Amino acid sequence: MSTRIFEPPRPPRRWGLWIASALVVAAVAVAAALQIVDRAGRCGDGVRQMAGGECVGVTDGAYAFGNMQRLSAKIRDENEKVAKSGQRSVAVAYIEAMSGGSADRGPEATRQAVSGAYLAQRALNAERATLPKIRLLLANTGSGDRHWKRVVDQLVAMKDKEHLVAVAGFGQSNDRTMSAVKRLRAAGLPMVGATVAADGLSSRTAGFYRVSFPNRDQTAAAAGYLKEQQQKHPGYRVQVIRDGNEKDDYNTSLYEDFSAAARRAGLKVDDEVIPFRSGEGEEETAGNALSLVADKVCGDPKPPDVVYFAGRGRELRRFIEAAGEGGRHCPTTVLSGSSALGVYFDTGGDRHRTELSTLAERWKYSRLTVYYTAFTHPRISEEVYGAARNGPFADFARAYRDEVGGPPSALASGQAMLGHDATYTIGKAARNAVGVYGTRQVTARMVLAMLEQTNGRSRVRGISGYIAFDPDTGEPVDRPLALVELRRPTDKGEADDTYRFVAALHTGR
Repeated sequence: MSTRIFEPPRPPRRWGLWIASALVVAAVAVAAALQIVDRAGRCGDGVRQMAGGECVGVTDGAYAFGNMQRLSAKIRDENEKVAKSGQRSVAVAYIEAMSGGSADRGPEATRQAVSGAYLAQRALNAERATLPKIRLLLANTGSGDRHWKRVVDQLVAMKDKEHLVAVAGFGQSNDRTMSAVKRLRAAGLPMVGATVAADGLSSRTAGFYRVSFPNRDQTAAAAGYLKEQQQKHPGYRVQVIRDGNEKDDYNTSLYEDFSAAARRAGLKVDDEVIPFRSGEGEEETAGNALSLVADKVCGDPKPPDVVYFAGRGRELRRFIEAAGEGGRHCPTTVLSGSSALGVYFDTGGDRHRTELSTLAERWKYSRLTVYYTAFTHPRISEEVYGAARNGPFADFARAYRDEVGGPPSALASGQAMLGHDATYTIGKAARNAVGVYGTRQVTARMVLAMLEQTNGRSRVRGISGYIAFDPDTGEPVDRPLALVELRRPTDKGEADDTYRFVAALHTGR
């Protein structure tokens, strides 16, 4: 008799459970990998590293862009102070290419402008028994503003979540800035531009305002000044140099606006316009065209009394260098627009100091005098308020020295003043919204309504003068711009009394 061995039944195969477990393990692994990749791509909260290693995005100061480590820490501390106070607050973003500049706007000009925005935040928050408090956000669109869309989308998403009520800044007039303004306007976020000049930014659709002057205002003031010179000095010759790069709205509008302003003013201008074209070919050969231009202007036995340079500051610098090449003299005056600030686009580091030394030598030989229509200058505050002690500039200069640590001479470029006024105007609009709409949360729409009312008796007492906007276009009104002489560096390559005030000019607005 055989013995039958009992075999217990095998447990059923739980394929579903195994598959589920495997999927969980895989999901955890993928999540971990994605987290590693995300951390590798993040420079900080709200800031991501893009191809090429540049960090772009929006920060409350916890991450420092470019040369703004100390300044960013101060902004972060002020934001934390507001948060800990428990008082009602709103966010204001300052947007610009902060990690390397763009076109002819360098990192130092950007740092000065952001410094002004920070001082505006501090001034607003220091006002007792006033709401809302201001949190300042820094938005870096990357070199050349190439990542504007990503950053603008971040700002739009912050409108409700962070109570973002407006955007200040916009350092460079280019097509990317135009696109950013259009997108923010469509999203209902009002803007106050600080240092942009292109005419195309203005619109009868409410949303964009600026404390800087558009090209049409600058050229009207320049043409008026030159007409006065022709009346004082018979035979006074004016010639125009034009950058024909149609892709740059600043150059195009500067030339067209000056031509129109000259006709209106009855200014006599030489028929021959000397053209060149920037942005073509290799960067190393970009000065060739300006050398030819200098040959035409400076090779004339009797150069024109003044040349109106319808181009950007970087090209103006190349023209200055070409004018003094080989020890050549070119005793004429060059007058240009606000972008002339870009002559000193790069001023830091050994290489740039060497370049400035070369610029100083060539400029000294050439004997050129360089004027430009500046958005503002410390002396403008005197012109508007009657005396230095009557206006807010003296307190602003002390705050800049104590909080930012920069020398008073750094304010002569006007960048810090404009960054302050753009941000301060938004803050005042938010305060006015509380008075009009009550103590509930201030919104972007309320701030927009108050910016529309910033004129007449409701103007803002800014560092650069009274801030008021044309209610139809958002352009600045009732404030002079400055005619400034741009001085050459010393022979050692250092700027000395770089921005000399010449006169206050009125635009007719």
